[in-house]
Amino acid sequence: MEPGESPWSLTPDKTKAIAPPPHFIIIGTQKGGTNSLYQYLCQHPQILPAASKEIHYFTLNYHQPAQWYQSQFPRLSHPQQLTGEGSPYYLYHPAVPQRLHQYYPQVKLIVLLRNPVDRAISHYYWEVKLGCEPLSLEKAIAAEAGRLEGEQEKLSANGTYYSFNHQHYSYLDRGIYVQQLQRWMAIFPRAQFLIIRSEDLYTHPDTVVNQVFNFLDLPPYHQGNYNRYNAGNYSPVSPQLREQLEAYFQPYNLKLREFLGQDLGWDSHEKLNLSTLPPQEVKPKTVSDTMKIDYEGAWDDYAQTWVSTNPDFNHIGDEWIGKAAGAAQSRAEYEQIIENTFIAPYIQKQHRVLEIGIGGGKTAALLLKYCDRLTCADISHEMLKATRDRLGEDRVNYVKLDGITLDRIPPASLDVCFCYDTMVHIEPRDIFNYLTRIPPLLKGDRLCIFHHTNTLSDLGWQKFLVDWDQNLLGRRQGTAFSIMTDNLMAKFLSHIGYEILHKDTTTVPRDCVWICRAPVSPTVSITS
Repeated sequence: MEPGESPWSLTPDKTKAIAPPPHFIIIGTQKGGTNSLYQYLCQHPQILPAASKEIHYFTLNYHQPAQWYQSQFPRLSHPQQLTGEGSPYYLYHPAVPQRLHQYYPQVKLIVLLRNPVDRAISHYYWEVKLGCEPLSLEKAIAAEAGRLEGEQEKLSANGTYYSFNHQHYSYLDRGIYVQQLQRWMAIFPRAQFLIIRSEDLYTHPDTVVNQVFNFLDLPPYHQGNYNRYNAGNYSPVSPQLREQLEAYFQPYNLKLREFLGQDLGWDSHEKLNLSTLPPQEVKPKTVSDTMKIDYEGAWDDYAQTWVSTNPDFNHIGDEWIGKAAGAAQSRAEYEQIIENTFIAPYIQKQHRVLEIGIGGGKTAALLLKYCDRLTCADISHEMLKATRDRLGEDRVNYVKLDGITLDRIPPASLDVCFCYDTMVHIEPRDIFNYLTRIPPLLKGDRLCIFHHTNTLSDLGWQKFLVDWDQNLLGRRQGTAFSIMTDNLMAKFLSHIGYEILHKDTTTVPRDCVWICRAPVSPTVSITS
């Protein structure tokens, strides 16, 4: 294989059966848990480890022939086997995206992002441990700009250039994730990335690792222990220095949030005093920031207090019997209506179904009676946990949503999207957003079942009159009902390009249920 020649073009008959490795790469960030994640992934029976976790072919070993890189991976005997590597310098090195795309344009990319303050401190103490850093933390931060001056340009211009300073002394610069991701996503499509908060890996390793398995199209796999690898142990820095670091990174974190459409939760205190660190433009908080509807927190709280407030029920969701919606008088009756009217006529045994907003697993349990596999997606970690406790892992994947994107769900991997009750509680703009993001996930029948409240129905209007004064000045508790109508939903669906197969306003009189077919390639105009 010559430099620049893609292995995807070699021996095409073989690549149809077993694609050449790597199939996935953990590209960063350094000191973000990449070692732990790689070890966890390699426990899956269908993942074979490389010769070493960090091959660094596209950074430190690019002088080697391409065959050398291939030799670092095991020989696979089955097309369902995968292998990959994890070189955290890849995310930060400016030349890697283009180099990697030249060889492996279809590889799946996993990115761990850690609070850049914690990452910078951990990085510093790691370099001290390696014997590479003679300066104090404060002096190393002050010296960083001079140490890195011109290095990135040299790396980009000269394929054989190596920069010790760029690799080892980039404490602050590596934490400016938005610039690195913009560089990567200008070359690779967004669908090939899975972005994970390191903090989520630390606190909920089983959930996160199985999200990665889902991203890699692998079945779930649960491990008994999730030991942390290469975890640092050092004394806390001074509060003053930490505050300065938080202030330095805040504007970049805001830009990252805007770029990803995801708040990674690192700036809860919103400190804006930039102190003595290099000044950066800071975007002030807006009214929409301060009045954000906290769907995630509201439903986490609901789930955490559920046992004490609903002692007579076995599972979250059993308390919703459809009586207030005019549909039923008991849970059994309501479940029968949902199953017989909105599930049995549409869900087939070969279908892979996505349920957005799982409500503790009540409708998910009904869906599993008819479908092949089910992906349960929710913004609430506690709701996901409750659903997992109810359903287990057989034929079910669990995905934690960020409230904006559906990027953790592979494109063209599902046949049906089922969304019952969720749109009762989210605002029209959020509903429209989800409607634009669902079609790329679907294949085959591309069937959608959407259920939302209808404020202008008789029962919907009565509900509005009961709680309108509890949600003023743009503030709204995340479990409250939204202001939504059937006419507005019809406008949303037609504008995006959904084919409306059936509209039902009688089965659940307060609400409206739609049976639709998602467009193959939605075209959404922002001006019309």
